[in-house]
Amino acid sequence: MPIKITICLVTYNGEKYLKPCLKSVFGQSFKDWRLFIMDNGSSDNSVKIARELAKGRLAVSLLPAQKNNIGFAAGYNAAMREAPGEYILLLNQDIALEREYLEKIINFMDNHEYAGAAIGKILRLTNGLKTRNIDTAGLRLFSSFRVTDAGSGEEDRGQFNGTEEIFGVSGCLPVYRSEALRQAGYFDSNFFSYKEDVDLAFRLRNIDWKAYRVGGAVAYHDRGLSGREQAGNREIVKRRQDRSLLKNYLSYRNHLYVLIKNVSWADWWRYGFFIFWYELKKLFYLLLFEQRTLYAWVEIIKYLPRFLRQRRKAELESMRKWIK
Repeated sequence: MPIKITICLVTYNGEKYLKPCLKSVFGQSFKDWRLFIMDNGSSDNSVKIARELAKGRLAVSLLPAQKNNIGFAAGYNAAMREAPGEYILLLNQDIALEREYLEKIINFMDNHEYAGAAIGKILRLTNGLKTRNIDTAGLRLFSSFRVTDAGSGEEDRGQFNGTEEIFGVSGCLPVYRSEALRQAGYFDSNFFSYKEDVDLAFRLRNIDWKAYRVGGAVAYHDRGLSGREQAGNREIVKRRQDRSLLKNYLSYRNHLYVLIKNVSWADWWRYGFFIFWYELKKLFYLLLFEQRTLYAWVEIIKYLPRFLRQRRKAELESMRKWIK
């Protein structure tokens, strides 16, 4: 019988996470899975630990390790293209699954043929301890075309327990239908890391695949630096100051990649003011306090012709339905 789902795990300096992460996979109530593990240029003991944990498990395959970190997008693309099965789950190394996570997600997708992507209710891990704080309940789109993790930072009071169609799924623990991925073209490796999940969410929507949150499927994520979805300007600035320059650079650059590639002309006409105002505020802040991030424009200009060609080939749909 064919494999139902392949779990893809790309590790990077994740030695402290791998044992609890894989323990939660091996303990799943749903058993018809394969696990592909690929190391992405780790300098710690990730490869050794993964090899030890995989020993004697026929369902676990170790893909050739990368010599250098090729990024989240290219790393998972390499794993996904090798993955058999009707569905593919992308497992971050800092995730712990509740026992029925796979079973509930797969049961839902088996009964909803137009579901191209799904995710559960993801709560936060803090210092290895499970909390009642929301990490993500899916991706939420605003009129400025800023995309956030729905519910991020809220206390879990059951507000995301239901199953609901959403704009898109976060890259921390998505399940994709393999056919949807083949049609959409996987992640854009130009993103390297950050917001490649947002770009893919747009592209899946443009070819009529739906995304859902299955609220009864629960997992936990140690995201590190994270904030509230409804953060004000001061909190957003503080968050940037606490992050590395590289993360800020990639986040800024990749957000602009998303706008160039995916915002339809109808949405530029309808929401252009809100987009430009949001980007103008960011530009003003960067000019004053974070000038090095503005080097992102060198790459934006470099890839602009490619992105414009992609726009012309795609039939971009309005996302008005999903604007909050």
